[in-house]
Amino acid sequence: MGELTDETRKRLLRISQAVRRDAAALPVTTAQGAVLSLLRAGPMGVGELARAEGVQPPTMTQVINRMEAAGWVTRSGPARKGGTVQITDLGRGIAADVRDSRNRLLDERMAELTPQDREALLAALPVFDKMFGAPVAD
Repeated sequence: MGELTDETRKRLLRISQAVRRDAAALPVTTAQGAVLSLLRAGPMGVGELARAEGVQPPTMTQVINRMEAAGWVTRSGPARKGGTVQITDLGRGIAADVRDSRNRLLDERMAELTPQDREALLAALPVFDKMFGAPVAD
C-alpha cells in the first residue's frame, strides 16, 4: 500500500468517525438520512434504494417500514411487487432540517480555516468526485 493510499485512508476514517459522531444528535439514522436524500430526486423502488446504499433489500425494507411509520415516506404497493417509495412533505421537512444541521456542523468545523485552507478544500472536491462519484443532489 502506497503512502498516499495509507494517509488518505486514515483521513477518510477520521472524517467518517467525526461525521458519525456529529450525526448522533440528528433526528434520523444515517441510513434514513441517505434514503431521504435519494428520494428528494423522485420515487424509487426498495431494491433501487438498497443498491444505492449497498444493503440487502430486506434491510432497506426495515428502514422504509420505520420511515413510513414516522410519516416521512409513503409506499405504493408491497415491496415484493415492485412498489415505489416516495418522500412525504413531512419527510422533505426532516430532510431539509437534517441538511441544514449537517451544514451548520461543517460550518463550525470550517470556522478556523484560513482562506487558503478553504481554497485547498474547494480544489480537492473534484478529486473526491472522481474517487467516490458525484455528490447526491439534496
